[in-house]
Amino acid sequence: MAVDYLTALKDLRDGKIEELKITPSDFAAFQKGWSQFPYQNTVRGIAHKGGQITYIRSK
Repeated sequence: MAVDYLTALKDLRDGKIEELKITPSDFAAFQKGWSQFPYQNTVRGIAHKGGQITYIRSK
């Protein structure tokens, strides 16, 4: 099942979810949602070993 990353990013911004984890295999699909997300400065990504990124709300 495909994830709607634009909706997930909005949920993250609005505090409905605490974090969004992206794996390297999900990144291309995530990037499409990220490019449509007008509030990029409201979340930040934390890179981990192995290419995983965890997105959280900026403080």
